[in-house]
Amino acid sequence: MSSNWKPHLQRLAREHKMCAENRAYLNACEDKSDAIRIYKQTIDWALEEGYPDLDFLRKEFGDCQGDGLFIDQHFTGQPLSEHQVYVFHNCTGTIRVGLNLAKKIIPMCYFANNCDMTILGFEGERIFPDRVPLYIFGENNIVANNTATTEFRVYCHDIKKGGGR
Repeated sequence: MSSNWKPHLQRLAREHKMCAENRAYLNACEDKSDAIRIYKQTIDWALEEGYPDLDFLRKEFGDCQGDGLFIDQHFTGQPLSEHQVYVFHNCTGTIRVGLNLAKKIIPMCYFANNCDMTILGFEGERIFPDRVPLYIFGENNIVANNTATTEFRVYCHDIKKGGGR
């Protein structure tokens, strides 16, 4: 990993016309976790714009799973509920998502760049099913079936030509 990830992100932010407020947040970043937090806060815009591109994410942020950013990962049923937002690029396999009662959050999951995944809910008793939003950007194969414990809300978005890959 190179040490020039921040200037590269700043240049791309200008080129992709990121708003001034979010560019100011990016400029104030001290580490990659801060940059991922901004990425996740602007995730709809970022995925639509293809900001940053997948090769850059692989090179500079491929080891940031602890921040809820997954690139080229294969999952085997892992539960994910520690973050409000999870982002998946070119991932495969199966994950479980649902309410984290202790943190009072239900994760939102974003998929881009050819993910091929099955999304399952948590098992157990619920008064009402967890409503989990899934945002799919571009071409991906995402399978999520509603159950008594989990109701998935699927939102599909197009990406700009040349963006997201």
